[in-house]
Amino acid sequence: MKTADERKLETEALLGELNIPYIDHLPLIEEETEARLRTAPEIAERILILTYLNYVSEVPADGSKVIAFLKANALWNKVSPAEKELFQKERLTRQEEVNISWRTEAIWLLLWAIHKVEDLALPTEEIEPNDIFERLPEFLADPTDFINEVTLRPTSAILDMSDLVYRLHWATRNAGLKDEPIPASLNLSVIMERHYAINWLTYYADEWDDVTLDT
Repeated sequence: MKTADERKLETEALLGELNIPYIDHLPLIEEETEARLRTAPEIAERILILTYLNYVSEVPADGSKVIAFLKANALWNKVSPAEKELFQKERLTRQEEVNISWRTEAIWLLLWAIHKVEDLALPTEEIEPNDIFERLPEFLADPTDFINEVTLRPTSAILDMSDLVYRLHWATRNAGLKDEPIPASLNLSVIMERHYAINWLTYYADEWDDVTLDT
């Protein structure tokens, strides 16, 4: 089991190989012995909620049908307060539609965490929604097996990813503050969504709506 300091040094070595800046005094993430992780079924439920919200933002006429499905499958009570408002809005603003659309990047990381994505590439390209849909149950199909049969990656692998995303987020923010090109063709928006997802997964906040992205 590696320590948080060893994890940091490994991440920094990788960043160095990729010519991505880092700072030595950026804090450590939690020790593996102290880490709390969401369960695989919790992550599967969150993936489904985010995916169906994305769908409703594209096809608002099906909103009531999707809400009924979520209620019938004990998922509605897992929808966050902010998400419930979005699900039930008669008309979303353009900014709300954009924000919901970006959540596909959070979904992709969560799919990786439950072994539905084999490798999580460097966050440079946006994910195609169809790549998500093909890994999930059919539209409005019973999600019970999907929720109950997924498994979680080892804690060490998840913390490795958490440390990497955290330091990538710092690198992209720092470039923006200095008005410099973002290194290694990194996509700040993709990184932010991965950071949000991994911080929820590792309990940086108890509730989805309350997650922060400190760097």
